[in-house]
Amino acid sequence: MTEYNPIFRSPIAMPKSTSASSDLGVSDLTGIQVTLIQGEAGDILKKHLPNIPKRQPNPGDLAEVDGGLLARLTPTEFYLFGLSSDAKLPSAQALSDSLTKTKRFAHATDLTHGKAALKLTGPTAAEALSKICGLDFHDSVFPNMHVKQTSAAKVKTLIARCDEDGVPVYHLHVNRPFGQYFLEILWDAGQEFGIGS
Repeated sequence: MTEYNPIFRSPIAMPKSTSASSDLGVSDLTGIQVTLIQGEAGDILKKHLPNIPKRQPNPGDLAEVDGGLLARLTPTEFYLFGLSSDAKLPSAQALSDSLTKTKRFAHATDLTHGKAALKLTGPTAAEALSKICGLDFHDSVFPNMHVKQTSAAKVKTLIARCDEDGVPVYHLHVNRPFGQYFLEILWDAGQEFGIGS
């Protein structure tokens, strides 16, 4: 019997950029590790991700970890994702094994192949997002290192803000079947800001 080893392909086809230089850029990060951790797992996460801050993040907070971000969605739900293919994050299996050994009512699920992930970068990113989402993206309401689950373009979306060198950056995760649709809506909303890829 042969081993099943599927080739991963992103559901997103990026449009060709018509702008030579843009203050707003979008890139496809689909395929970079995404793990959902549910249950009483905070101390186990600290063993696998030693650079998590000593103070447990509150729901809505992000923490930088080993080339990725750990988002606390609720008191018992975490969302871990990489920022690049070089991220050194623990696998869902490794986390699940640790949780099983400690007999916790908790588990980790690999969502990598079930999510489409986009990165929106630039000083006008919040304005573009405001065109497809009802959230208030003002710095006082949605600051750097913050995450929310919401509806954007009528699709359930996780939006995580993690600025780079003072430039606003939003990571946008949707269910894989909506990836292309979501990109097209976002691309259309970004036209007035000269969106590029």
